[in-house]
Amino acid sequence: MLPLRHTASRGLMAISPLLISIFSAGTHAEQARQLPEMTVEGESVSGPAIFQIDLEQAPVTTPDAAELLRRAPGANVNRNGPLTGIAQYRGMYGDRVNVQVNGMNITTGGPNGMDPPLSYVPRGQLDSLEVIRGIAPVSSGVETIGGTIKANAKSSSFATEDRITPVFDINTGGASVDESTTVSGIASVANRSHRLHVSASRDDGNNIEIPDGKIKPSRHERNNYAAGYGFRNSGGHEFSFDVRHNNTDPTGTPSLPMDIKFIDTDIVQGEYKGSLGDYALHGQLYWSDVNHEMSNFELRDPPMPTMTRLNDAKSDGLGYRADVGIPLASGTLLVGVDGHLDDHDATVTDPINNPAFRVEAFNDVERDVLGFFTEWNGDIAKSLNMQLGARYNRVEAQSGQVSHFMAMMNPAIGTLQNRFNSADRDNNQDNFDLVAKLDYGLTSQINLIAEGGMKTRAPSYQQLYLWVPLQATNGLADGHNYVGDLNLDSEKAYEAGFGLDWHGKRVYAAPRVFYRYVDDYIQGTPSTDPLVIGVSTANGDPNPLQWSNVDAKFYGADMDWGVTISPNWRLDGVASYVRGERDDINDDLYRIAPLNGSATLTYSRSNWWAGVEGVGYAKQNKVSKTNDEEKSSSYTLLNLRGGINVMRNLAISVGVENVFDKDYEPHLSGINRVANSDVAVGDRVPGPGRNYFATLQYKYD
Repeated sequence: MLPLRHTASRGLMAISPLLISIFSAGTHAEQARQLPEMTVEGESVSGPAIFQIDLEQAPVTTPDAAELLRRAPGANVNRNGPLTGIAQYRGMYGDRVNVQVNGMNITTGGPNGMDPPLSYVPRGQLDSLEVIRGIAPVSSGVETIGGTIKANAKSSSFATEDRITPVFDINTGGASVDESTTVSGIASVANRSHRLHVSASRDDGNNIEIPDGKIKPSRHERNNYAAGYGFRNSGGHEFSFDVRHNNTDPTGTPSLPMDIKFIDTDIVQGEYKGSLGDYALHGQLYWSDVNHEMSNFELRDPPMPTMTRLNDAKSDGLGYRADVGIPLASGTLLVGVDGHLDDHDATVTDPINNPAFRVEAFNDVERDVLGFFTEWNGDIAKSLNMQLGARYNRVEAQSGQVSHFMAMMNPAIGTLQNRFNSADRDNNQDNFDLVAKLDYGLTSQINLIAEGGMKTRAPSYQQLYLWVPLQATNGLADGHNYVGDLNLDSEKAYEAGFGLDWHGKRVYAAPRVFYRYVDDYIQGTPSTDPLVIGVSTANGDPNPLQWSNVDAKFYGADMDWGVTISPNWRLDGVASYVRGERDDINDDLYRIAPLNGSATLTYSRSNWWAGVEGVGYAKQNKVSKTNDEEKSSSYTLLNLRGGINVMRNLAISVGVENVFDKDYEPHLSGINRVANSDVAVGDRVPGPGRNYFATLQYKYD
């Protein structure tokens, strides 16, 4: 057991009596704990900005909530399958982006990103999706080098009276492009002191249609269940307890070497909010358990009849957070501790052809993070708001010994195994984050924003402990085999950003520019180890890559904007541009979104609305030679959407996406790995063809 686990356990035991003791004291002061963030639907305002994605114009038939990130400035999504959207923000993606679900950093299951965090919130259960613009505050999570995204599932709310109030919210819909259906609902009862809810959803669909056929396999099937209870006493102290079960059944991931056989996940969360005098208190404890199997022979044909593979992966995690908000000067000082303790295992077998086949890709891997942070937010002068934050993270990782069934017969594999097992497999990092932000109200309509900071991220468990060349890369999906490096250093990013928020009577615009230099950026580089090259060549890749520390930089601009044309007409849009480059060699970084933007013209009346949306992506010719990345072409899409309130409690929406049935290949789509598809092996997986959809929502409150 790692020392950090003892430290974290002692910390949790220490704060537990405090949280219990204050349950009956003081008055509620939750507002004092909150940072002065302003949240709006589809636009940014003064203060450390949160961009809240407008869900009203996002069809509930979209199974993966990650797709909605395309609607936020600077954000995008890497696509490997219908439920495997990996968040990208300003060129960074995967573990670098801190994605929270109901305030939790969920420990995902597989080593190839088949269950990214947003896959645990089906679109029909999604209540809000927020992107923190720019440099994420140190209070927003333990490792936020690539930004912070927050998703919240629908839940119950306390009522304003003592009598019990029931609420029902049911969504159902269907889409033509994959013959999919979705059903989602939540039922709750509440009064001023108690709230209780249960929810469930089901999403299923067939292979996605494209203009020239179908993407195979791209079917999906997922069930999600949740229940929760909350209590609030007369002093404003709140306690909540929630459980969630997610079951993903056979689902295609054509850009990865295997498909999802099943993912069974249980999540338990407890949370406290309250106050002690003027001090606002918050505590959170959560646990997750993931059982995940993936295969290359149930939804697709294996590369060869004798090369059937089954990967059994298991992960579990314990997360925690406790913080106190203290009024100080003209603002609030937030002090807290947070972290998580994660365990991972993954074993590859051949259940059909060779019962003796067994490879421990990851065995008894532990990665633990303990963080301490402090952050002050307040006004330092008239019209001038400042945020200052500092964080220390202790990250400890270790792995058990591994084995390979061919170690005795294959000298190269045996040497790699023995070399790993005899090495020092402890990797400990002491990391520091610093953030400073200024927001100046130049006029009543214009705010100027300036920010700077240093952010860090310790290497992931895949980057450290992938000892034999495999494609277990957390969804990188470049087709290369990789090996890890036990001696990797933490990434250190130095960032600066500038922007303004302009809010006229009829017009708003919120542009931002940014620059980020990353020292010790972790990137695959060509392996020079003859043992690795030999083993990888036998496994289909003669050019394996090894995770290494290099130098990189990111820079670009993004903005959201809008115009109120008349009381009934409105035009809104977003635009994003980012470059990602190696700074040590002449090369671009892999899977960086090209220049892109969207604009939506909406006409609304009291009980109905209609909108037309244009989406455009430029070509991407700044591609990674190291990752053998192909260039991509530009494209534009036209989408039509509308909705009507049939009665007070019943609403219907309909629409057509990709109206002209455009054949296009999003740059952030992975490369097809499946031979029996209408997409050639090695080609980028296309976007969906023309899609007709309809949804119905019934809400009683």
